[in-house]
Amino acid sequence: MTSGKLFVRILKTDFKQRAWSLLLGFIVFFLCLPAAYLLMLGSQVGTDPIRAMRTARELFRSSGSLMLPFITVAAACICAPGGFAYLHKRSGTDYYHSLPVRRETLFAAKYVNGILIYLLSFGINLLFTLLLAAAGDGVTGEVLRGAACMFAGHMTAYLMLYSIALAATFLTGNLPVNILMIGFLYLYGIFIRFLRVCLMDSFLCTYVHSSWLEDIGTVLSPLCFYTGLTAYGEGWPAHVLTGLLIAAGFSVLAMLLYRARPSEASDRALAFPWMRLPFKFLVCVPAGLMGGWFFYSMRMSMGWYLFGIVVLWLISSVFMEMVTALSFRQGFAHWKSSVLCLAVSGFVLLVFVQDLTGYDTYLPRKDSLAYMAVNVNVLDTDQDAYSWGEDGLPYYESMYSYRMNHMRLSDLDAAYDLAAEGIQALEPDDNALTLDGRIITVRFAMKSGKDIYRRYPMRNEEQARLLAQVYDSEEYKEGSFSILTDEEHLEYYTGIYYRDFLGQEYEQTLSAQDMESVYRAFTADLRDASLADSFTQEIGTLSFRIERDTWYGDYDSTLGSYPVYADYERTLAVLDDLGIQTVCDPSAVITVDVDDYDDEYSGQVTTYTYTDPEEIRQILPCLRDRRADWYYDTDLLYVSGVGARVTLVGAQNEYDYQNYDLALSELPDFLREDLGLDQAP
Repeated sequence: MTSGKLFVRILKTDFKQRAWSLLLGFIVFFLCLPAAYLLMLGSQVGTDPIRAMRTARELFRSSGSLMLPFITVAAACICAPGGFAYLHKRSGTDYYHSLPVRRETLFAAKYVNGILIYLLSFGINLLFTLLLAAAGDGVTGEVLRGAACMFAGHMTAYLMLYSIALAATFLTGNLPVNILMIGFLYLYGIFIRFLRVCLMDSFLCTYVHSSWLEDIGTVLSPLCFYTGLTAYGEGWPAHVLTGLLIAAGFSVLAMLLYRARPSEASDRALAFPWMRLPFKFLVCVPAGLMGGWFFYSMRMSMGWYLFGIVVLWLISSVFMEMVTALSFRQGFAHWKSSVLCLAVSGFVLLVFVQDLTGYDTYLPRKDSLAYMAVNVNVLDTDQDAYSWGEDGLPYYESMYSYRMNHMRLSDLDAAYDLAAEGIQALEPDDNALTLDGRIITVRFAMKSGKDIYRRYPMRNEEQARLLAQVYDSEEYKEGSFSILTDEEHLEYYTGIYYRDFLGQEYEQTLSAQDMESVYRAFTADLRDASLADSFTQEIGTLSFRIERDTWYGDYDSTLGSYPVYADYERTLAVLDDLGIQTVCDPSAVITVDVDDYDDEYSGQVTTYTYTDPEEIRQILPCLRDRRADWYYDTDLLYVSGVGARVTLVGAQNEYDYQNYDLALSELPDFLREDLGLDQAP
C-alpha cells in the first residue's frame, strides 16, 4: 500500500514538472488534427454529410504522411531524455538515488508519464476531430475504423520509439552523447541497409535492387518499421503486434539498464565502459566501407575505394575515441582495436568483390519453388501495364513491376533452365556496373514464402530459345498483358484507336456487341502469339478507350498500344468488318529517305531518297519498329547505323514523317547495293 501511494505521489509530482510537454504536444496535435480537418473541409453553407465523411476519411488515411511521424519521433526524443534528465548531472543523480524509493518505482512513474504525455495530447485531439466530423454527420463505421487504425499505428510507433530512446538514455552519461545514441539506434538499420545495397549493386552483377527500405533496414531500424504501422494493409495487425512486442522488449531492457546503471556514470560518455569496443566496431567498419564506396562511385577505381576506406576509417576511429573518452587527446588511443576495424572492413570488401558467398552463381532448387516470374527489360515495354484500384479506375505501373507482381509460372522447366543458362552466360569481367543492355530478371518465389530476385545477361541463342518457350505459356501472357485478365471491366470499354504501320490513325466508338467482338478476337490472337512475331513487320497498333462515371467525375483514358501482326487473323477480320483499313497502301507513301550514319559518329549522314513507286513498294516490307530489341544480337536483324524516314501523301511540313529501322532479311537488292552491304568489310 505504501509503495502504491508513493508511486502515485511521484507520478503527480513528475507530471506537474513536465506539464509543458503536454501543453506543447496538445498544441501541435491540435494543428495536425482538428485544425487540419477544418482546413480540408473548407467553408460551406449548411451540413454536407458526404463531404464531412470524405474529409475525415482522407485525414485519417493520410496519417502516413511526414507530419505525424515527425511529431511522434520528436516526442519520443524529448520525453525519454526529459524524464530522466537528472542522470546527466552528478548532483541530480545523487539526489534522486538518495530518496527512500526503489529504482523500479522511480522508473515506472517517469516511464508512465512519458507515455501519458503523448497519449493524452494525441487522443484528446483525435476525439475532438471525430466530434467535429460528427457535427457534420460525417462519422461512419469506415471513419471510426480509420481513426482507430490511425491511433493504434502511431501509438504503437511511439511506444517503440520511446522505449528505444529510454534504453539510449541509460546507456549514456551526458545529453550530447545521449542524442547521438538515439540517432544511432534509430538510423543504424537504414545506414546498414543502404551500405549493403551500395556494395551489392556495385560488385554483384546478378543483384536486383528493389527498395532500400526493405529487408534488413525494416528489421533493424524503428523508423523504417514505422512505415508499416501507417500502411493499413492486410498484414497491418501483425505489424502492430510486432511493434508492441518490440516496445515491451526495449522497456524491460531499459528498466534493467536503469537498475544496473552506476551513479557515477554521469561523468562519462558511456554508462558502461565495456560498451566502447562494440560501438567502435559497429561505427568504424561500415563508415570505412561507405567512405570507400563514395570515392569508388565517382572514380570507378579500386585504388580510390581503398583510399576512401582508410580515410573514413581513420576519421571515424579518432572520432569514436574522442567521444567515448570525452577528450581530444585520446583520439589515437586503443590503436589495436582500430587496426582490427580496418582489417574487418577490408575482409567485407573482399567478400563482395570476389563474391566469396557465391551470390551470382546461386540457383535455388527447383523443388523448393512455388512459381517463377520472368522479365526481359526490352520486351513489350511499349504496352500499358495496369491494375484496377478500389475506386474502379486503372492505375499504371511499369512492365517490370507488373510482371514481377502478377506473373505465376508454375511450369518451371523453361523458366528455370533460362535462369541456369543466364548463370552460364556470365563472363569473368562482368560486374554490376558493366552488366547492361538486354537483361533477364527472374523472381524465384519459394514455397517458404521468401522471394529471390536475380538478373542475368542475354547473350546466346539458347537463351532466346528458352525465352520463346516461356513466352508461349498462358501464365506468361496473363502475367504480362493486363488486357487478358480484364474481361470483368469490359463494360467500361467504349471504343478503339488503331494506328497502322505507316502512321495513319483510325478511331471508332463501338457498341457493346462490337466492342466485345474486338476484345475477344484480339485477346485470342494475343494468347496464341509467339515471340517470333516480333521479328516480323507489324500491321499496326491497337488501343482501347475506357470511359466511366465516378464520383471524381467523368473518366476517359486509352489503354494498350498493342502490336497487331499479320497472323492476327481474328483481329484483322474484325477490324476489316468495322471498315478499318488494315493493309498498308504503298501509294500513300511519296518518299522514303534512308539515312546512313557515319560509323565513327562524326555527325555526317549520307541520305538516299527513293520516290519511284516500285522501289517504295520493295522497301516497305523491310521496315521495322524494333519490336525485336529483346534479341541478344540485333546486328543480325537490323542494318546497323541506318534508319529510314517515310513521308506520306498530305504531309504538312518537312518534319511530318515516320522513323523505322531496316530488317536485313527483307532488304531489296538495290538498297543493299546502295548501302554497300555486299562489299567485304
